[in-house]
Amino acid sequence: MTTPLTRALYRRSFDDGWLDVLVGVGLTLIGCFWLIDQVVLGALVPAVLFPFWKIGRQKLVEPRLAAPNFGVSQTAQTRRALTGWVLFGAGVALTELAFVVFVKTTGSTAGGSTDFAVAIPAILVGTGLFSGLIIGARRFLVYGLLAIGTALGGSWAGVEQPGWLLVLAGLPVLIAGLVLLVRFFRDFPEVTDEAV
Repeated sequence: MTTPLTRALYRRSFDDGWLDVLVGVGLTLIGCFWLIDQVVLGALVPAVLFPFWKIGRQKLVEPRLAAPNFGVSQTAQTRRALTGWVLFGAGVALTELAFVVFVKTTGSTAGGSTDFAVAIPAILVGTGLFSGLIIGARRFLVYGLLAIGTALGGSWAGVEQPGWLLVLAGLPVLIAGLVLLVRFFRDFPEVTDEAV
């Protein structure tokens, strides 16, 4: 069982903004690739950005705060929560796939569902952003709600390209991440060997 102090430290270990910056850049890039009809390249963005998580932590965060090492119980708790989110995500993705296949094979728009279909990628992104709650980053709840709101608003406004909605979902995450990262740099200057 994890202690309240361990949970608080774990949550705080993600308050530097680096994760937000990567997620914001990723969503914005994916949206841009969708805008130029290169959806396959957009699908590669998370795999390309993934190594930058560790590089950024090592080069930007750890020289200022060091690398936290959490116990087995915290790691197990996070792994269980992550497994649940992966299963949830798989279910949502299968639902979207079934919807797309249904619309393409039957040609049925089910009462305006093609207007709503443009919002589906951003809605999925929004639900995925809720997974930031696993690490205790409550701001990801706001990011998810903004993405879903952007998707629904864009669908209602008649946006025809999902890429715009993904870009609009990614920009607030990116901006907030940059603000957090600048604040982190200001509050925690890099520790040099002489200072130790």
